[in-house]
Amino acid sequence: MFVNMFVNLWKSAPFLRLIWPLIAGIVTGLYLAIVPWHLLIVCCAGWLVPALLSITWRYRLRYLRGAAVAGMVFWLGMWLVYQQDVRHQASWYGHTKEDTLTLAVTLLEDPVKKTASWKAEARVTHVYKQSPQPVTGNMLLYFREAPPLHYGNSLLLRAAVRPIQGMGNPGAFDYARYCRYQNLFHQAFLQPANWQKLEGNKGQLLETWLIAARNYCLNTLKTHIPHREEYGVAQALLIGYRGELDKDIVHAYSNTGVVHIIAISGLHLGLIYVTLLQLLRWLPARRLTNIAKALILIAVLWAFALLTGASASVLRSAVMFTTIAVGQFMINRHASTFNTLAAAAFLLLCYNPFFLLDAGFQLSFLAVAGILICYKPVYDSWMVRNRWLDKIWQMAAVSLAAQVFTWPVCLLYFRQFPNYFLPANLVAVPLSTILLYGEILLVALPWLGGFAGPVLQWGIRGMNAAVQWIDGLPGAVTAGIYIGTAQMYCLYALTIAVCVWWLLKRRVACLYALAAFLAYVGLRAVRNIDIAAQQKLVVYNVPRKTLVEYISGRRALRWGDTLADMEKYTAPAHLEMGINTVSTSTFSPSLLLCNGKRILLWKGRYLPATPLQHKINVHYLVLSANAPQNIEQFDDFFIYEKIIFDASCPAFLLRKWKSKCNKLPLRCFSVPDKGAFVVNL
Repeated sequence: MFVNMFVNLWKSAPFLRLIWPLIAGIVTGLYLAIVPWHLLIVCCAGWLVPALLSITWRYRLRYLRGAAVAGMVFWLGMWLVYQQDVRHQASWYGHTKEDTLTLAVTLLEDPVKKTASWKAEARVTHVYKQSPQPVTGNMLLYFREAPPLHYGNSLLLRAAVRPIQGMGNPGAFDYARYCRYQNLFHQAFLQPANWQKLEGNKGQLLETWLIAARNYCLNTLKTHIPHREEYGVAQALLIGYRGELDKDIVHAYSNTGVVHIIAISGLHLGLIYVTLLQLLRWLPARRLTNIAKALILIAVLWAFALLTGASASVLRSAVMFTTIAVGQFMINRHASTFNTLAAAAFLLLCYNPFFLLDAGFQLSFLAVAGILICYKPVYDSWMVRNRWLDKIWQMAAVSLAAQVFTWPVCLLYFRQFPNYFLPANLVAVPLSTILLYGEILLVALPWLGGFAGPVLQWGIRGMNAAVQWIDGLPGAVTAGIYIGTAQMYCLYALTIAVCVWWLLKRRVACLYALAAFLAYVGLRAVRNIDIAAQQKLVVYNVPRKTLVEYISGRRALRWGDTLADMEKYTAPAHLEMGINTVSTSTFSPSLLLCNGKRILLWKGRYLPATPLQHKINVHYLVLSANAPQNIEQFDDFFIYEKIIFDASCPAFLLRKWKSKCNKLPLRCFSVPDKGAFVVNL
């Protein structure tokens, strides 16, 4: 049965054949900033020429036409990446070379409170030189004080526009890369004197309505669920807003593998779709009523998707259910689910090719693919006669099937595995379903808040308590897992080979599984050898602090300030570099000899009064905020190849030092500007 299913699948799902060359084209386009038009011409010729020949030759060249179509889709992927990147547009404001610009911008969202500022994304409409010039592109604005601004407000601002930089610490999340794939490349930090509000509102009417609806939902929930922990989960559960979530709650949901509940996903749209189908069952099965039913389903699904911010996983579900509704109620056809899934991925990648790099997009499609392929075999492996136990086993089978193709990418991104994901999902998914229905009822009928609010609050409190209890069990999570991209591919090859052996009963797949496992072990062995031989200097980028480590094998020797949240910066680096032993040294001016390299760590304010007769030759001179401002004084004592300014140095001092280095000239590296300094010794 499974053999026939997989044999016919390739023919019955054309989008399943097209999605792979599109993905290959997108990946290629990420690394090549060109679009080879000659490739499109060759592929078009390969598709058209056989059509002009006889039937015999058309049959002989049928694979050539198929390869030509794949080539055109591959080219389409490259072209989509090129077109999506705003830097390739002549009107992009980033082509302006000045650091300080006068800009007219329009806010694309309400300012959101951050730790020490208010953040908003804005669209740049004009750059002012002698006259206003229309431009394109978005940027991030950070207001020092709470601004009385909303979506659609126009601003005139004059400020220093800086590239978005990540911290650059080893193993840390690359924020600059994340923003780059959102077409965000610059940011500006604004004092009240740097901007003024212009008249009028340039927001789009649909977005204004959506923001108003979102605010109505948030205010309704806050009114009837006043406690912060429950209110934060209620917001996340209904519309995916996570600004009020407690960090400990998020940590517990992540460790137990149910974080998808508080991050709007396809589960929510699936529940809404099934509920609407049940509510519309009373409509007679006629042509016009079926069309009306499909339109209602599609309108509600897309309204909810837009209301929640239209994340990649939600859009996937919206496209899938739209296709199902159209096929079932409008054209009376039930399409292949695999083809529908591939079509949803194809359309979303055509809309935004950078979705391919989105973790939510990847996990959403991989989870659904696992459920489609593995749910029935898993469920059929144990026949349960009791009705209620059978319902529980169905939920368990869905959770197990969803993990089949997601666990390698979860290890890559999250570096941990929730060992109790199955009982956590069995508890949290039914509870969250009931709570979601209750929240929808509360928002639709707020006059029920006196009854529904307390019930929802107690329900959310009970779900949080259950998840936190599971998180507190011994061995709840296996943390500190590190795999590279190549190792992830080996795990996927192993998973696919095991599935082929299990579902298709092909014994040869066991050999492929063994080969994939040996490749994975080999890559880990090579990594362990590299770790044992590594010698590195790391100057971390910790805001206004000094933190330096010398890495030798699996040991790290640390100098710097004592930080309450030091693990936040060092743990990802230690996991990536395989560090298991850390020792700390007091930070005074220290001269280190590391693998033949001399490194001077200088934090004192004063140099000796008398120059040395013989200067000390050092390779790297690391300066902190308390170092002498006149860096020429170091020339009387040291000969150095490169100066590193650590993250404790203030901006005015960095400007002074970098200016002097440019004049002398001296090679320098500014950690606050360029990110962490990492060098192999």
